[in-house]
Amino acid sequence: MRLDHLVIAVRDLDAATRDYTALLGRSPSWRGAHPTYGTANTLFRIDNTYIELLALNAGGKKNARWAGELARFLDENGEGLYAVALGVDDVDHTARLMRERGLDVLDPADGSGVDEMTQAHRAWRNAQVRVASSHGARLFFIQHHSPADALPPAPLVAAAGAGEAVRRLDHIVVLSADMEAARQLWEDVLGVRLALDRTFPERNTRILFFRLEDITVEISGGAQQAKEGIGKPDRLWGAAFGVDDLSATVARLNRAGVDVSGPRAGIKPGTLVATVKGPHTHGLALLLIEHTAQSFREESRLPQGAAFDNAPERRAFTLRALDHVVLSTADVDATAARWRDVLGLGTRSVQEPAGTHMRIADIPAGNCFIELVQPLSDDHRVARAISGRGAGMFSISVEVDDLDAAVSHLRSKRVPVSDAEPGVWAGTRIARVHRTASNGVSLQLIERR
Repeated sequence: MRLDHLVIAVRDLDAATRDYTALLGRSPSWRGAHPTYGTANTLFRIDNTYIELLALNAGGKKNARWAGELARFLDENGEGLYAVALGVDDVDHTARLMRERGLDVLDPADGSGVDEMTQAHRAWRNAQVRVASSHGARLFFIQHHSPADALPPAPLVAAAGAGEAVRRLDHIVVLSADMEAARQLWEDVLGVRLALDRTFPERNTRILFFRLEDITVEISGGAQQAKEGIGKPDRLWGAAFGVDDLSATVARLNRAGVDVSGPRAGIKPGTLVATVKGPHTHGLALLLIEHTAQSFREESRLPQGAAFDNAPERRAFTLRALDHVVLSTADVDATAARWRDVLGLGTRSVQEPAGTHMRIADIPAGNCFIELVQPLSDDHRVARAISGRGAGMFSISVEVDDLDAAVSHLRSKRVPVSDAEPGVWAGTRIARVHRTASNGVSLQLIERR
């Protein structure tokens, strides 16, 4: 997965195109329309992605999914960062995979466009994610059917000399009031690598850095999770564009009448930044950034001042080892003899623990053991399992260091688990995890004292 492009919603495509030509120091790569969507766009390809300005097409057909969504966004939020397109090699496969992970992805659909400047054609296939499913961040997956050179690099304008134009996208910024929900979306569901989790106490800010190839997705929120923020939607907010010579870029923008502050030292040592303000950005929080040689040194990646890296989540319990495997049988003695004859594994003991209504045997097997269990009553849960699917594999038991902590921790994660109770083996306590949480496997946690 990669960050394919950014989509900025604008009301006046011509005006936005002129402004971004000045901001980027580049002429458009593409001007076109989506007749089936009811939208029109301008594209600027830079080194590692492209920027799409998207507007309603006054003379086009209004597709509810695309034009309707865009119209609602402009009415409710005004212009600004509208969507992030995530590039994939097989959008149909990605849609299926994301649905398995709980993301609400619409059916993939084909799309195409024509460049009004050159009459060139491009084709793609994309799949939208419902905003409610992605915590408010509008995302879609895209698979390009056209070669990369079908969208040429945005040429430099005459006013932009060497180093004065935007060269690449450095990072995008997403504002989040529910940082754990944002982390789960990007790391657990989308599968993007979490590169940094850092808190800045003096700014009361916590940031998560996710890496999509050489582009960072920065999730920014409060240093402490506020209760009222839980469940609130995220907001796509800003972008930082990399330049080679920030001072020269700022001077060029000043000559063009663009309101820009800086250059100044960035938060990361070895970086210089400048903030672009005013109507030219069309609602996008826009930062320009220059990296010097110092910013690539290992020490510049370390926390500065009062900032600190947040430790990975520590589990309340430790999973020690596979303890034993439980096999159901209608005849413990006959099954034990079969294991002895076939694999040479002898039985250590056969018992009928009081109150359990079953006969059990344990067969040592390396660093764990096999438990054979024979129900002694027809209404026993093991008897019901044998009646439903036959004798054989029943459950696995894994040892934990603290059963009470394990039960409490799993329940806090909404994992269905039973109360702790005495186990059938002396000195043990057990709790059962429901098979819906363990991929259909009957899982038992066991603590040995």
